[in-house]
Amino acid sequence: IYVGLYTGLVAFPGAMTPLGVGVAFAVLGQATNFGVFAALGPNEDLFGPEHRGKIMALEFAAFSAGGALFAELYKHYFDGQVPLYFRFMGCLMLAVFLLAWVALYRPGKEDPAHAVAAAPPIHALDEFMPPDTKTRTSVDLEGNCKLHVVPTAQPDSTGREILADSRFWLLFATVFILVGSSLFIMSNIAFIVESLGGPMEQIPTMVALFSVGNCCGRVVAGIISDSVLDRCPRIYFVSVASVLVGAIHTLFLVIPRAYLAVPITLAGIADGVMFAAFPVLTRETFGARHFGKNFGLISVANALGFPLFYSPVGSFVSAVRVDGVQKCIGDECFRPVFLLVIALSVVSLAASLRFAARQSYVRLT
Repeated sequence: IYVGLYTGLVAFPGAMTPLGVGVAFAVLGQATNFGVFAALGPNEDLFGPEHRGKIMALEFAAFSAGGALFAELYKHYFDGQVPLYFRFMGCLMLAVFLLAWVALYRPGKEDPAHAVAAAPPIHALDEFMPPDTKTRTSVDLEGNCKLHVVPTAQPDSTGREILADSRFWLLFATVFILVGSSLFIMSNIAFIVESLGGPMEQIPTMVALFSVGNCCGRVVAGIISDSVLDRCPRIYFVSVASVLVGAIHTLFLVIPRAYLAVPITLAGIADGVMFAAFPVLTRETFGARHFGKNFGLISVANALGFPLFYSPVGSFVSAVRVDGVQKCIGDECFRPVFLLVIALSVVSLAASLRFAARQSYVRLT
């Protein structure tokens, strides 16, 4: 796709329609998300459930840090040279593919010591069909299953089963509210600072601080969640993130405008705490067999929360406050959104506590 975009921009610029470029980016986004899921699945249980938070947090932190790294790379070496950047990315993806092909170990059929037992095949749509007449209970597990993780009463569920589970929707709501609000802050840093009369020259620094806070929040929250797992279930980190998001948006309302970098950095940290918690919760609540599909279902909340909820609300509020002027300047531009997020963070807190009450745990061995 990158090479195709480069070729189109250089050789056939007239054929590069907005629709075509948009479709290419949509496919590119799906392809990169597939890479994220493919990396999480094989690695999350490498060192046991007691280290699952660290492993997944490090992988998500790499995802976050990579975005900041490539943004800086573009700024310093490819600013204004989009075709060259696409060519560079195409060559880089090829190099990464070749490196992975050579470096990653692939056990052969003749190597039984490293064989992996595969689950029986299942059609994707079968998961959303009505259940069989035989009721599935907790004793339907394999005979050699050892309860040494933090499962719920019904592991390895997906499809209709997960959509009928209230825990899925409780977790979905927290991701919708908290991750969506953090993405809103990240995407509107410049507009927020300008409307509130903050230091415009600090905007690049604020963007970097958000990314650094996001990356550090993922790593630190993942490490802490593992270290206190026997005393504090991971869902309470979502509760902490809910309180933090509410406090951050309250801070936006009262903090001196010269210190807007503080709530912006904290917004990145709160987003990092959420990303250290909800993927692991998805895995430990609904099992490993369908983790990719289940994580994809939960991740729909990210895609809905910001572009289809917070962004339209923010645009509507700003348009109302403009009163015929090109830009909205003043505290009232984003105040309704901040107040809305404060109220929704209370809803998220209640949802996380309800999830904790519905979840069942066993002690790690």
